[in-house]
Amino acid sequence: MKFLAMQMTGSNGVLSVPSEHIPGLVVLVALPLAIWIALAGLRTLAGRNVPWAVHLLDRLSRLSFTARIALIGSLVGAIVHAAIVPTHWGDARVTAILFIVDTVGFSIAIFMIVSAHRHWRSIAVAMLGGTACVYGLYILASWETMDLVGLVTTTTELAAALVVIATAPSPATSLRRERWIAAAAIPVALFSLLGTSEIASATSSTASSAAPSASPHSGMDMSGMSSASSTATKVLTTDFSLDTTSPAGSITWPDHTGTMAAGMEMATGHCTAQPTASQKAAAVSLVDQTVAAAAPFKSLAVAKAAGYVPLTPSGQRIVHYINPAIYRQGHLLDPAKIPVLVYVNTVHGAVLLAAMYLMPQADTTTKPPQPGGCLTQWHVHTDLCMSGEKVVGNDNNGACAAGSSNHITPPMMHVWMTSVGGGPLAPDPSGRSEVISARSVPLLTPLNARA
Repeated sequence: MKFLAMQMTGSNGVLSVPSEHIPGLVVLVALPLAIWIALAGLRTLAGRNVPWAVHLLDRLSRLSFTARIALIGSLVGAIVHAAIVPTHWGDARVTAILFIVDTVGFSIAIFMIVSAHRHWRSIAVAMLGGTACVYGLYILASWETMDLVGLVTTTTELAAALVVIATAPSPATSLRRERWIAAAAIPVALFSLLGTSEIASATSSTASSAAPSASPHSGMDMSGMSSASSTATKVLTTDFSLDTTSPAGSITWPDHTGTMAAGMEMATGHCTAQPTASQKAAAVSLVDQTVAAAAPFKSLAVAKAAGYVPLTPSGQRIVHYINPAIYRQGHLLDPAKIPVLVYVNTVHGAVLLAAMYLMPQADTTTKPPQPGGCLTQWHVHTDLCMSGEKVVGNDNNGACAAGSSNHITPPMMHVWMTSVGGGPLAPDPSGRSEVISARSVPLLTPLNARA
């Protein structure tokens, strides 16, 4: 199956673990041993005729195989979600509160399962299946990327829900059949989640060429504006790799950009000329100087104090900040005068994604400068809806909303400062790589607010 070839490792792979989920990983590793110790202690106390221990052990011994599976799934869900509340509380308060609600809900399910309440199946399925479905929706909407903790936890929850559902029509199901159902539920749950992650990735790639208005990239760099370049062949076969100081890595020959997605066009045409040695050096110099000049603006507070204000709607997954004073001065490719900064909102606050150079609006005759030749390419967006001087959406699915109108943007060029695909001067990396690359950026002290 195709999704078996999906990225599994690396900083953004399914088997990676973001820092905010490390407590959850610790819980998953320690939980089997903790359960074994707890049961051993319970049996010891029951052997000494401690009343509550005798009663609880009797309750557990009476549970059916299905009820025990539901109990394990609920325990995993409750403890893992509780463990990652502190790491989300400071900068993702809403998510942390949802985890608390989840923990409370699973705790109620655990009580009802152990007490053999007549509605324990319904509550267990609601919590186990509901939590798994919500996680799947988060993955599909690119609000979350799947990692090892999420994969293991949700596989456990979903498999337990499937077991409860499959045995519900006949509560008196034989133990052998229950075990077969449990054995089948695990791979079904696992493949369902991996498939969901792959669908999310494929949807993001499709959105790159379809430019949907619901993109999380509201504004000049919407994920729906990504080109088909990621699957295209290189214009030239000449291999080179130019080291830079950008976390985006080395400069390489850009992907084919002769045919761009709807709503996006190359301002510098289909550039195919092999860069000269001096152009390669100029491209590296531009990246290195830009990275150094933009470094202070990793702090959103510093950027705001310097005069940068939102150009696209605040609170979106990706937000552009423009410095009107710098932009009006008309500087072209001056690292000391960067007109636009691009931030991605993460659970740890805003992360600086790129510096963006923007041609003056009034200058429609000057050709965008290309000191690095075809390594320094500019593009425009033709489908953006503007209200005043702000981007409020696009017109891909119809006319612009009332109060806004379509405008073709001035030519722009990014210098990427996170590990997006294609390197620091990539004309159009995938929207998904732009979002998830921010997860590999070291945390700031103090953390940024949301952009």
